[in-house]
Amino acid sequence: MVAILGFVSAVVYGASDFLGGLASRRMTALLASFIGFVVATLVTIVAVIVERPEWSMDAVVLGAIAGVAGSIGTLALYACLAVGPMSVLSPGVAAIYAVLPAVVGIVLGERFGPLGYAALVVVVIAGILLAATPESGGATRPSGRALAYAAIAGVAFAGYIIAIDATPPESGLVPLLVDLIAGGILFAGALAVRRIRNGPAELRGIRDRRATLLALAAGALLVTGNILLVVGLHLGDLAVMAVLNSLYPLGTVVLAIAVLRERLTLLQGVGVVLAIAGAATLVLVG
Repeated sequence: MVAILGFVSAVVYGASDFLGGLASRRMTALLASFIGFVVATLVTIVAVIVERPEWSMDAVVLGAIAGVAGSIGTLALYACLAVGPMSVLSPGVAAIYAVLPAVVGIVLGERFGPLGYAALVVVVIAGILLAATPESGGATRPSGRALAYAAIAGVAFAGYIIAIDATPPESGLVPLLVDLIAGGILFAGALAVRRIRNGPAELRGIRDRRATLLALAAGALLVTGNILLVVGLHLGDLAVMAVLNSLYPLGTVVLAIAVLRERLTLLQGVGVVLAIAGAATLVLVG
């Protein structure tokens, strides 16, 4: 059950990234992200009212930490992809995001059989291959600044999932709500600064109906992936959920092929096969 939740949440996250990426072609990525956060927050408020979970200081504090970490990770990811080769940096971020929480989980006592460990390794490799994208020109060596941004993004995303995993199970979706509110405030602040610096043009994309709808849909998928992630972490192992979540590029790749008619690279094809095989193995041994 946990492996299924982890795999599905990763695919949903990837789909959210895809729609958010399309929205970002018609408005700024920061504005698209903020709109997505607003939708996700509203949906989570309704879910918390229905769920009636137990509020606690641990849930609020850890949720806030997760929100700050996730926002830092997102901004660092945008920054590193803007200044360096995606084919090198994206797999690096995915690897850190997969490995660091898995190591923490194992250190904290999570144990698997030999087949389980092998499946985890296969899924990590699959995530790295799925995140690899071909460069349009020759090979480019990433700068120190790009590598620093990528490292910050990977560690921040890892910190996010570790913080959410540490929340009390009885807190339900409370940490997620606090996380989204904290992240939304940070994005709103960044957007306000950009608005002051760049003028009304910064918010011009909000008038683009198609872009706004894409951002809204991305937010709806984001909160769906978040809920699946929280439930999975409360039910099972950090290592399994973290490694499976590193497969988030799978949803993006599949939609890019289906909607944009993009071609699957050889590495991505191998990644898809390994992702399905590794995830299926974790489901069977879990």
